[in-house]
Amino acid sequence: MRQALLISLAAALLAGCQTPTPADPNDPKLGAIEPEVLRRSLKGASEAFMDRVTRGEISDGQFQDLMAQTANRLLTGVTIENTDPEMAWEYGEVFRTARQWASAETFLRVAVDFAIKTRNEDRRVNDLVRLAQVLVMENKVEEGLKTARETFSAPDEGCAPILPATLLEIAPAARGKGHDLELAELLVGAIACHRRTRVDTQSEAGRAFLSARPYHIRNAYRLAVGLLQSSGQSARAAEVLEEFRQWSNTISGA
Repeated sequence: MRQALLISLAAALLAGCQTPTPADPNDPKLGAIEPEVLRRSLKGASEAFMDRVTRGEISDGQFQDLMAQTANRLLTGVTIENTDPEMAWEYGEVFRTARQWASAETFLRVAVDFAIKTRNEDRRVNDLVRLAQVLVMENKVEEGLKTARETFSAPDEGCAPILPATLLEIAPAARGKGHDLELAELLVGAIACHRRTRVDTQSEAGRAFLSARPYHIRNAYRLAVGLLQSSGQSARAAEVLEEFRQWSNTISGA
């Protein structure tokens, strides 16, 4: 009953410009909202909103705004005090979607600590890059970049999330905030992690990773070189550019 109600909320939000007020998450008739239910509701909303983007009814920016509005409504009453640390990463994800950066930071710090304590390397890496992006969004750029670098110790099998998160989430938020040189070096380090990543080539996820890897590496090299050049580090930019050329020759078979 609770799941059906929340999932129907996502669909109801699409009915028009006016968005209904969801049921109170603290209503004793509903009980505590589990993070899985929140994420399913957001997934349903995301698919429906994206369909509107595809049809040209709303822009990408409006899509992000609607997702944030949906997440904010669903998160009413969620606090860290009554959250199982094992589920903290799931709430952190929803708070990120809601753009509630301070709350997202709180939950993701708990998630990282729990991942380290339980030696869950996959969660440690994923939660660290998400925490890094949140810190940058809070203008804690230096701390965010340092947090992202903590993922570089991951084994080859655990590096897959590092470069995409750095390139697509952290870099856009951090660029131009006084730490472009550090950001460039973060990108170079993330590229190295991406290049050594090992995946299961028999799995769909593994094949998707391998297909996208050249694209992400190429774009990350270009951004890193541009940031180094704009930071007055022409010699370092030339080094990274040469590394890029050598990698390009390797994948092209030259």
